[in-house]
Amino acid sequence: PAILLGGVLQAACLGGQDSVTPLVAILYSTIVNVVGDYLLVNVFGMGLQGAAIATLAAQLVATASLVGPARRRLVRDHRFDILKKRPATADTVTGRAFLA
Repeated sequence: PAILLGGVLQAACLGGQDSVTPLVAILYSTIVNVVGDYLLVNVFGMGLQGAAIATLAAQLVATASLVGPARRRLVRDHRFDILKKRPATADTVTGRAFLA
């Protein structure tokens, strides 16, 4: 799930002509993955499980580092009002009218 959201946010930033933010997110992700792999695999001896945990942490860091900049640059009023109920207008099709 983190990589899916990260990919969408990365594509949205690139679509908004911001190529620096995804690059920084990938840099953070790479640093976390390399350090996490070294610590979890070599120092703590966790093997494949340690590599998986480090990769997951890197994906979460990349996604988290994209959320703020994407929200500031791409959302017009800096709020996510997707679930906010909008007032009905004359051209609004309601569920009841659609099914009638």
